[in-house]
Amino acid sequence: MNVYPLKFQRNATPPPVADGFGRKIGYLRISVVDRCNLRCDYCRPSADDYHAAPRQHLLSFEEIERAVRIAASLGVEKIRLTGGEPLVRKGIVELVARIAAVPGIRDLAMSTNATLLDEYAQALREAGLQRVNISLDTLDAQKFSRLTGGDLRDVLRGIHAAQDAGLTPIRLNAVLLRGINDAEAAQLIDFSIREQLELRFIELMPMREGMDWQKHYFPVAELLAQPEIIARVDMSAWQRQGSSAARYLPLRDGQGRVGFIEPMSNRFCVGCDRLRLMSDGKLRPCLPADNEVDLRSAMRSGSSDREIADLLRNAAASKQEIGEYRFEARGHQRSMIAIGG
Repeated sequence: MNVYPLKFQRNATPPPVADGFGRKIGYLRISVVDRCNLRCDYCRPSADDYHAAPRQHLLSFEEIERAVRIAASLGVEKIRLTGGEPLVRKGIVELVARIAAVPGIRDLAMSTNATLLDEYAQALREAGLQRVNISLDTLDAQKFSRLTGGDLRDVLRGIHAAQDAGLTPIRLNAVLLRGINDAEAAQLIDFSIREQLELRFIELMPMREGMDWQKHYFPVAELLAQPEIIARVDMSAWQRQGSSAARYLPLRDGQGRVGFIEPMSNRFCVGCDRLRLMSDGKLRPCLPADNEVDLRSAMRSGSSDREIADLLRNAAASKQEIGEYRFEARGHQRSMIAIGG
């Protein structure tokens, strides 16, 4: 892993941040914790191999709020809170309220497994959270338990709590896994229609330490060849919305659309407008690249807001034009639970 050195520019007013390819950075994903109450195999290594960051290495709420405020001064308008599972971070509602109060932040969302959402949904909405993305790979309760160690009923209660609280539109994210849920796609689409959710299928990525991901990799193109999917979506009307990672197809019955995120087979880097701030304070310009900028050390060594802004610009400048996912059997140096997706 490469950590960029501190390089400061002495500008009186921070200019908007953009990368070297003209892509304006308007989106910051923030992992608030690298712990989770589930153990999805494609995200987290086994218990023997996984070591969460010491708590003193996690960014404090004050540090996260400061990073958001500086990012907003550079033109960032969209924040997504991730994990691990963000709802296991003590005081998460307070953090949402802090970020929602930052001038310039127009879109505040969260990615969650929803197992704790039944408890937190209303408080999060009142604090300023606008919407949620929920991970759900299967509707089979026994399979869900094997995949995650959790209880599917908790997720379903969380979905309904989010609906009741107005954390909408709710996006449902399903990672495609060969031999596990590849035959359930039609069922997931039908569920999303009934529950008025926006479903997105995501190709499996080699983003877990030591993962033999090729065993379960299932490309979107193969999914779209299934007769059950052809019967449900209009294959002639591909759309991409803004800088979204997903391409969308409308449902044939006119009741919505389905998204497809294809990081391995159809990359979406041309519109990428995001940086990722990990829970240990490292800023990651590109999801599959292991280069990182150390914000935590800068903050804790007394760096000024202008110097922190320079680090954000450095991170943006180091973004690759095209993310380089490797097609080897082993994953990256950081697993998804640490990066935050």
